[in-house]
Amino acid sequence: MAFVGPFTLVSRVIRRLDGVGWTRAAGSLAFTSLLGLVPMLTVAFAFVTQFPVFQEALHSLENYLLRYMLPETASALVRTYIVGMAAEAGTMKGIGIVFVMITAVLVVDLVEAEINAIWRIAKKRPLLRRALMYMIGITAGPVLVGAGIVLIRWIITTSISAVAIERADISTIVQVAAYVISVLGFTLLYVIAPARKVRWLHAFIGGLLAAVAFEVTRVGFAFYVAHSPSYEILYGALAAVPIFMLWVYVFWLIVLAGAAVTAALAE
Repeated sequence: MAFVGPFTLVSRVIRRLDGVGWTRAAGSLAFTSLLGLVPMLTVAFAFVTQFPVFQEALHSLENYLLRYMLPETASALVRTYIVGMAAEAGTMKGIGIVFVMITAVLVVDLVEAEINAIWRIAKKRPLLRRALMYMIGITAGPVLVGAGIVLIRWIITTSISAVAIERADISTIVQVAAYVISVLGFTLLYVIAPARKVRWLHAFIGGLLAAVAFEVTRVGFAFYVAHSPSYEILYGALAAVPIFMLWVYVFWLIVLAGAAVTAALAE
């Protein structure tokens, strides 16, 4: 593997992001994911309804996303409305669930298309392969991730019960575990999404940097929201809505930047 200097790497990353219109792509993904969030969750809940044994895994993933992936103000909105609506719609059957699944697939397809654009990949995967991969990702994917979180939680709980650990140390361990899950999530995305073979090392570096950027941004975002009353003054009781929308946009900026790093490393 040829090594390049940091300035060369940054230049390549900027070129790739500029080539796809970084802010435009993030805005498109934010808008589409907001529209498709309920359908995607609905498909996951419908899958779990058929296999109740997976309920704990999906519940663990839900708690992780709401606690560690969203600002506190927005997490209450998502839990009350979006997750609640998806849980009720998860009992849908027949033609209704088919249309919901199509909407969810279109969201995943756009994510893959934007990441492929960063990689400068013009040719998509075969249609049948994409459809199969999307359906597995939308249905079994959340359950498998949730199962991994359950396993990590069990390992932490077992370790804590075996060793006397202070409460402050327990909180630190949990935060580190949440960060590790974020790194793994970004890494898997950068390995799976591009329509070409990606080296795990490149994806890990991109995932690691994306997770660091995500954590720093999340802390800064929470600090800004907590110390800036502008949203409450302007929007009142609806302040959580623009906060959530802005956070989704920032999230996709980070995801695309990490993808550009991964692609630039492979260049």
